[in-house]
Amino acid sequence: MNLLHRKKNKSNMQIALLLITGLVLGFIVIIQAKHFTNYIETIGRDSTENVFRRIQILKISNDELKDEISSLETQFEDLNDQAQSFATIDNDIKKDEIIAGETDIFGPGIELTIENNLNVVWFIDLTNELITSGAEAISVNNIRLTNSTMGFDPLPNGQIMINGVILQPPYTFQAIGDKEELNQILTNPIGILNRMNSAIKDFKYEISQKDRIDMKKV
Repeated sequence: MNLLHRKKNKSNMQIALLLITGLVLGFIVIIQAKHFTNYIETIGRDSTENVFRRIQILKISNDELKDEISSLETQFEDLNDQAQSFATIDNDIKKDEIIAGETDIFGPGIELTIENNLNVVWFIDLTNELITSGAEAISVNNIRLTNSTMGFDPLPNGQIMINGVILQPPYTFQAIGDKEELNQILTNPIGILNRMNSAIKDFKYEISQKDRIDMKKV
């Protein structure tokens, strides 16, 4: 009986030890699992914070880039406006130099030769007609007209003087500009050449379009 009782007690102790050991192991497993979960949550939270931080940095960088692009576009527009202004000024200077006869000029245009004697009014009307038709430069008998030209001066014997030079027929007018437009304006039914033809007896003229006309500076 005592032996059997001792064996039974020993068996009960072993079972109790196994239960205690199992409980301890289970507790350890639970603690480790909890720590692991906390670790994962921490990593996940840090990663999320890092992602948001990176997004914030990218957004700031993108906004700064947009501001820089906008600034560069503004600078480009300013430079473009300045370049256009300089180009306009340069063109105006060139036009003034051409009008003043300070530079050589060449280009397409028309050449009009009139064989008849003309009074000063026709010289003035022809010159004005060429200017309003877009002529960039005009010459009469190779005398270039500029903004310093004093005008056509009539002489007692009916001759015309310009810049101290007496003009003799035939009178050759040259004009640099759009040759087709100049020709059309001068020769249209109500143009000055038809008016001259009606007013001048035996009016004779010849007009031709030129690919190139050269005029030297004065």
